[in-house]
Amino acid sequence: MTVHHPLLPAFLLAVAFVLVVGCLEGSPAPDAQVVRTITPLEASTLIEGGGGELGFVIIDVRRPDEFAAGHIPGAINIDSAHFSEHLDDLDPGATYLIYCQRAGRSSGVREMMRDAGFREVYEIEGGMSAWKAAGLPVIG
Repeated sequence: MTVHHPLLPAFLLAVAFVLVVGCLEGSPAPDAQVVRTITPLEASTLIEGGGGELGFVIIDVRRPDEFAAGHIPGAINIDSAHFSEHLDDLDPGATYLIYCQRAGRSSGVREMMRDAGFREVYEIEGGMSAWKAAGLPVIG
């Protein structure tokens, strides 16, 4: 036996609305900030995923002499000791991959970028030491 109540369709519509709105409110906003540490292999996959065209900026935050001795292909060098001086030159809406030698200096830069409201920042866990240990490419 089927029960037909005149308010049943309106009730079901109201339940569906509550469920959909509840789910949407729990989702992160499209402009939510992503700041996290990734492994060298994840970083390499991120770099290779662009098919030769990076959709992000790779920043080596080591000293210029360390950068010259070897860095990730495509990286630019902004020394962590002077990073705050260059913060206003960077686009907070862009995506960044940062690293140093062992992730000590880059963790400070990561937090500086988080506090400044940068949208998407990835830090390489273990820095250049871990990158080299994973056998990933280095130039310079």
